[in-house]
Amino acid sequence: MYTVPQKIKILKFVGEQGIVTVSDVARHLLKPDKFAAIRITMHQLGISHMKYRHIEHGVWFIDKPQLYELLTSYFPGYPLMEVIPVADHHIPHYLELNRVRITLEQTSQIILDEWWSEYYIRALPASLKGDFNSTNYPDAIFWRKRADGSRQKFFLEYERSLKNPERYIQIFRAYIKRQDVANRNVIYLCHTPAIRQNLMSIEQRLAQTGQLEAAGLHFQFVDLESFYKSHAQNKEVFDEVSQTALQSAVV
Repeated sequence: MYTVPQKIKILKFVGEQGIVTVSDVARHLLKPDKFAAIRITMHQLGISHMKYRHIEHGVWFIDKPQLYELLTSYFPGYPLMEVIPVADHHIPHYLELNRVRITLEQTSQIILDEWWSEYYIRALPASLKGDFNSTNYPDAIFWRKRADGSRQKFFLEYERSLKNPERYIQIFRAYIKRQDVANRNVIYLCHTPAIRQNLMSIEQRLAQTGQLEAAGLHFQFVDLESFYKSHAQNKEVFDEVSQTALQSAVV
């Protein structure tokens, strides 16, 4: 098996995440000391960038279809992703998801076996995409490898702000109809504790009205600060999940 060049690993991360910083790429590659070299490689690849707030060297993204074509030449079966325009108000959302992905990649508590970003999921054929469509793609799907070699699938949603409650009801209902949703494997990372509480209240209301079998069966609601804190303190991967539940339900 041939070794994937470093530049292609960089391109793959940028393509999958959509919008990144040089620091994101360096941390993903476990090479924070190679910041300058990675930035030069991104320039050489033709990855575009623009200034954004206080971030050193701004944010980077792919706006050339041929770069996505290059990825498919290195990874057989890799879906051909499309160039998607960068919207300024979406940038904080994408940058936080980069941080979440890198945290899961580098935590000692789980083995992250595979990660599908929203960009990646959008490009999949319908047979793999399942029931998702343009209005309800998750922010990511990922798998954890268990000690016995088996894998468990998880759906990740990052809520930076609250949607209309009726929208959450539609999304929750769509998730519970899926055959691959069970044992709290839909994880909502909430930007604030208030958002977390709102989502838990919606779930509880659906359970009380018989629209869900019960609260706590399909979803986990975790505030972002607790998520990062739990990793830094080497506790449970997700807030309020015991080690037993983690082994059977997470990643």
